[in-house]
Amino acid sequence: DVMGVTMAATSVITVAVKDSIAVAGLLGWLFYLNWQLTLIALAVGPLIAWSVRLVSRRLRRMAREAQRSMGDLAHVLEETIECHRVVKVFGGQEYESRRFERANQAVRGFNMRQTIAASLTNPITHVLASVALAIIVYLAMEQSLAARTTVGEFASFLTAMLMLLAPLKHLTEIQAPLQRGLAAAESVFGMVDTPVEEDRGTVVLPRARGELAYERVGFTYPTRDEAALADINLQIRPGETVALVGGSGGGKTTLVNLLPRFYAPTAGRILLDGHDLQELTLASLRANIALVSQDIVLFNDSIYANIAYGRLSGASEKEVIAAAEAAHAMSFIRETPEGLATLIGESGVRLSGGQRQRLAIARALLKNAPVLILDEATSSLDTESERHVQAALDALMRGRTTIVIAHRLSTVERADRIVVLERGRIVETGRHAELLAKRGTYARLYELQFAEAAGPARDSNIYRTG
Repeated sequence: DVMGVTMAATSVITVAVKDSIAVAGLLGWLFYLNWQLTLIALAVGPLIAWSVRLVSRRLRRMAREAQRSMGDLAHVLEETIECHRVVKVFGGQEYESRRFERANQAVRGFNMRQTIAASLTNPITHVLASVALAIIVYLAMEQSLAARTTVGEFASFLTAMLMLLAPLKHLTEIQAPLQRGLAAAESVFGMVDTPVEEDRGTVVLPRARGELAYERVGFTYPTRDEAALADINLQIRPGETVALVGGSGGGKTTLVNLLPRFYAPTAGRILLDGHDLQELTLASLRANIALVSQDIVLFNDSIYANIAYGRLSGASEKEVIAAAEAAHAMSFIRETPEGLATLIGESGVRLSGGQRQRLAIARALLKNAPVLILDEATSSLDTESERHVQAALDALMRGRTTIVIAHRLSTVERADRIVVLERGRIVETGRHAELLAKRGTYARLYELQFAEAAGPARDSNIYRTG
């Protein structure tokens, strides 16, 4: 889209300005030579303008459709390349080939229709201009016979009219790239005009102690009728570790996403150190929160740059190394070809799952925020990697207010408090043994999911959330 706008803003504008000046100059000369014949020649102008406008509207519509089809084609390619292992294992090569063929044919069809529509502009303009020229020649000859026009004037007028055809042709030829550029501009400016994230907070919070309070918090997604959270009341002390447990769709992820103000509560309020989150500036609020997500996000950069991202204001190499050591990441970093300068590829593709996770933990350690949101994800790790990651998590959680979306029995058992969510409501809170003794929702979940992980496999992944 940006390239389309760039082309329209350079070549199209250059041609439009240059040839418009040429047309204006030649029309002025024609009026000077014979204003009557010029007015007759201009009679075909509305017809030319109408035909160009008709074709332009069609070109704009087809340009939008072509852009959408190109987006679909790029999506199919990206998806197939990223998921190539799944495609190979399930024998989906032919299916993906057919998907690509359909998307490619759609792009080809739209491009062909664009070419045909653009090709109609020149013949229509030439036919109308030729008709005008024929009429002018006939009338000029009549005037010449009546001694109202000299041969020299007629020759000058005819030459100027013939010279007018070239810039008119150029102006009609730019309609196709112009309409493609305008369609691309609609897409680009649609994104530019997207409302920015609102930040109405005025209070700048220094380093927080980490005391959190959810007071009658409710939240409903704009696209849903049913509330994702309802009447949530939760107090979290500084340095306390709270594990969120519950079935898929229970509201765990929504509950933690309200904390960095990815969403705003539709009811109630959330307090950090006694301050309503809505009153805090986004920058100061998020400076006090670190996030280790289930979906690890790494950048196509060096190991050093990915860890240093935790403190963009500036971190020394010594601090980066200390964070990597605390996250148990230096053991594998030293084995890489260039150490901290090693490039890890897009999304950290050159690293294993455990290595990526330890880098994310090192990044959070470097940020040293008092509040930590942790979405554990160790199901895909081998025993050795899981051991390193758990040690890194222990270091990360130490001394911080931590909210954990719990996947692992060891985390649930070690948490200071367990909060059980069901259908967007808190149904139970307490420690592991207390909740088991109640024989309620947590005990049922434990019996269904957690009990299988007890014993030797106590630290394995035993409960997944959606």
